[in-house]
Amino acid sequence: MPAPVDVHERQLRRRPFRLETRRSARIASEWGSAEQRMRMDQDLRRLVQFYHVARAKSLPAAAFKLGVEPTWLSRQIKQLESHLGFLLFDRSDRNATLTPEGAEFFESVKEIADAARRVESVARSLGAGKNELLFGLADSSFWLPARKALLEAVSKCHPEIVLKTVVSDTTELMNQLRDREIDMCLVGRLHDMERYDFLTIHNGSPRLLVPEESPLAKKPQLSMADISELDVAIPLIDNDYSFETIYGPFLGAGARPHWVSEGPLAAFHFALANRICLVAWGFEDSVNSSLLPKEVIDSDARVEVVVAMNADDDREAVRKVWQDVVAIAAKAGQHSPDTHARRKRTTAPGSSISGVN
Repeated sequence: MPAPVDVHERQLRRRPFRLETRRSARIASEWGSAEQRMRMDQDLRRLVQFYHVARAKSLPAAAFKLGVEPTWLSRQIKQLESHLGFLLFDRSDRNATLTPEGAEFFESVKEIADAARRVESVARSLGAGKNELLFGLADSSFWLPARKALLEAVSKCHPEIVLKTVVSDTTELMNQLRDREIDMCLVGRLHDMERYDFLTIHNGSPRLLVPEESPLAKKPQLSMADISELDVAIPLIDNDYSFETIYGPFLGAGARPHWVSEGPLAAFHFALANRICLVAWGFEDSVNSSLLPKEVIDSDARVEVVVAMNADDDREAVRKVWQDVVAIAAKAGQHSPDTHARRKRTTAPGSSISGVN
């Protein structure tokens, strides 16, 4: 019994036989290469999508960042796995946990994802996005006067620049700046800032919030000697530099830490509910509460905030906004003997570029 013939093959058999000319051969060749290019484009996009899922360790989080539906992104990952012939993620884990093969594959995909980001950044700077600037704002910086002044200055002085803001924590924003997903950011300083141009716009001493019923509340000023054996709410933050400069001195003075994993704002509410002390960044002043701010006169703790950009970013829109950053930092009196000389061409007279948190 002859093997069955599918519909497509049967239709081909009905066509009249003709000799293949050079023209038909060329058309067939071009059709095949176009088909291959389409598949290659799809695979490249899926590799970048896989990179984002693996890096975020969450498919919904990666989908949100990419601006797509999680179900659609899941299908793309499955199609990539089908093409590769091995699983990238462990389906028995609710999180996006890589298989051993997926982990090894991820290391190779990093270079492709980096190249894709560079291409996108250049395309945006040359095309419709050349007058667009993506500015990252640390979610704990809303209380800073310099933040409002900077955004208002850009809108007023450069109406031709489309300013878009992204709000996240310092670690994520610096990752996005490194990957050129944003152009500039206002964040807490990190340990390693060598690859960036950065400028201090705030450098202040944190105060201690004390419950109004505490004996310390009656003292006009506190010293580090008052901190010994004192119960203090301490948030867990990803920024090691900020943790060391803000909380390190208080822990070194003998404070008894009550760890709060949800961040600074949660630590404030924890201190308020449990009637214990809190190291205050500054935003707590905007909240009417029964925790009284006290200056610690001999503390070397610092809250440092910087605006950062990639040192090799020479786009016109970025240079214009950086001039606003320099002017605002100079107005705020944020100068330091440590200078970052790579941005001299945009530094206002008498100002210096320095590190901040």
